[in-house]
Amino acid sequence: MVNGSLDRWISHEKEENGLTWLTRQRIISDIAKGLAYLHDECNQKIIHLDIKPHNILLDQNFNAKISDFGLSKLIEKDKSKVVTRMRGTPGYLAPEWLRSVITEKVDVYAFGIVLLEVLCG
Repeated sequence: MVNGSLDRWISHEKEENGLTWLTRQRIISDIAKGLAYLHDECNQKIIHLDIKPHNILLDQNFNAKISDFGLSKLIEKDKSKVVTRMRGTPGYLAPEWLRSVITEKVDVYAFGIVLLEVLCG
């Protein structure tokens, strides 16, 4: 992607080198829509398990795309949770990982951390 990953853009102190508020809002919306698609609209639920700024790519118009599905897990639609060993990036891991029983909410937790990073720069 032309503009690389989100982590390159969220820590600039000067707005001309960073993201406008409108662009930040659109990026957050794009990530939320991407997660909704993975969790609700695919034939199987896809839990990404590693949502973080480094794994959000930005195109030439700063449209956000979720990337790096190397740690992701598929769950049948009729299942609500899965048992798996801990994986992901420290700092973005939900408390559910302590029990090794996870749902799509681990992605929602990580999205909340990303949201704070995007808003706070």
